[in-house]
Amino acid sequence: MLLNKTPSAEQPPTVRLRDLLLLRRGGWSLAFLLGAATLLAVIGLLAISGWFITAAAVAGTVTATAFGFDYFRPAALIRLCAIVRTAGRYGERLASHDAALGLLNDLRCRLFMALGKKPLLQNASSPSHHGTANAMHRLVTDIDQLDQVVLRALLPWGWAGLMVVVVMAGLYWLSGTLMWAALPGVLLAWLGLPLLALWRGIDQARQGADLAERRRVALIEPLAAITSLVLWGRWQEMAQRVKKRDADYLAHQERQQLLASLTTALQQVALGGAIVSVLWQAEALLAASHLTVPMLLAAVLSILALGEMLSPLTHSFLALGASLAARNRLNALVEGLPRAQTTIEKAEATPLTWHLNVSQLTARLPGALVGPQRISLALKSGEILCLHGPSGCGKSTLLQVLAGELLPLSGQCCLNGHPIEQWSMHNAVGYLPQQWDLFDMSLAENLRLGDRYASESELWSVLDDLALGAWAQGLPQGLQTPLGEYGTAVSGGQARRIALARVLLSRRPILLLDEPFAGLDAMTRRHVVASLVRRAGGGIVVIVSHVPLELPANQVRSLYMQEDGRLKSSPPVPATVAL
Repeated sequence: MLLNKTPSAEQPPTVRLRDLLLLRRGGWSLAFLLGAATLLAVIGLLAISGWFITAAAVAGTVTATAFGFDYFRPAALIRLCAIVRTAGRYGERLASHDAALGLLNDLRCRLFMALGKKPLLQNASSPSHHGTANAMHRLVTDIDQLDQVVLRALLPWGWAGLMVVVVMAGLYWLSGTLMWAALPGVLLAWLGLPLLALWRGIDQARQGADLAERRRVALIEPLAAITSLVLWGRWQEMAQRVKKRDADYLAHQERQQLLASLTTALQQVALGGAIVSVLWQAEALLAASHLTVPMLLAAVLSILALGEMLSPLTHSFLALGASLAARNRLNALVEGLPRAQTTIEKAEATPLTWHLNVSQLTARLPGALVGPQRISLALKSGEILCLHGPSGCGKSTLLQVLAGELLPLSGQCCLNGHPIEQWSMHNAVGYLPQQWDLFDMSLAENLRLGDRYASESELWSVLDDLALGAWAQGLPQGLQTPLGEYGTAVSGGQARRIALARVLLSRRPILLLDEPFAGLDAMTRRHVVASLVRRAGGGIVVIVSHVPLELPANQVRSLYMQEDGRLKSSPPVPATVAL
């Protein structure tokens, strides 16, 4: 598997290049077979065409032989090779692109599953929005690099090896002498020079990926402060820094291309040497009538055809180096945890009681004018807090701070005495934002993002609690029904409850729910609220909502956030609390 199931400090890396083939091995196998058929057709087309033209010319010089020469079967073989070459190349492109896109889909789903178990803030000293933007850049750009190791490294090496074996077998069939004459040059072009380029160029490729990342950072980061930089006359300095990073990157790219081009040129020289050796040894065979000129030409053209198949090997180090750099960045993103956080997990893995304390907290989303202002509150196990107020006053921003996704501008937010961002989110906090994600997987797989080991009975139980059981039983494939990309196969209310079910399955003691009951009718809302209270048990629940929430007054605390972002206690309501 690409992602490890057993959490351990000694577990192997999350992303391993050797596992990329296993994720779509059927698609990659089909692409390899179609590509191999295409390359065999290329060799056959050149070899048969060369033999046919030469043999026909020789037969035409003698009248008796010309009448007996078979022109039809070689011509049919040539047409067959041309058709197989065209159809095979088209089919290989379709198969490889389908496998690559499927691989990218698998990688994104699995990495999002892994990230769902990790805190979004890996470094408490860096601003949250920078960390999130960098994480999204890695998820988009680095995952796209991973399929290159199969398309541009593994498959070309497999095809090249197979074609070399076929050509050497053909030469041996003609004469063992020809095979041994061609072998040194072919081996040098196939293994010697590409492996030397790989050894010399892999570090260059990794450096190229690092330089590309530095260039991107040098360009993107100053844009956030462009106004201040222009006002203070520092923009030209930043522009010069970007130009230097760009020049370094382009110079490095030129060195990489020079290495690849030099290796390709030496490959052609090695294959040329193999052809010269074959011609040298063929002289004696021709004189002894053990070999004909048409067959010799077919052998020479088959060796010449190897040049097209071996040249991609000289660029494989670029793809491999970029994929290794992407793998390392993704592993650092998924598996890198702060040391202080690990200490907390060991010291308080399963505390008996939970205390969430917020003191004079002020926060803003990037570019926002309003946010929570000097918020102070204290919650303990068993308490439910209902937070309501006008739209845009900062309720969702407050939940992001409590979830550890946004660092406050001032004040403190502590869970059991430790800063909230130091806690492992999959052990403590379950967060349902307004913008949630459903993936192009089955209903069961989407639910198991909350608990990958949940049984089917547990899945049905949580669906029943959220008034989705009867609906799920009526689906064509039940729990295995695909939800479509971004959950397009279900309604908005159903998708929100599926996301809520995922949070509940994680059994986290701190639940932060942003508009969890939006779009539900009154009867369904009462059922879901009752199930939520029962499942929360002795945990802490913070709910933001604009719809009425029916709960006994002794079970809930209600706070009102004003338009300026400050809290004001709401008077208790006898039967229900309106949010």
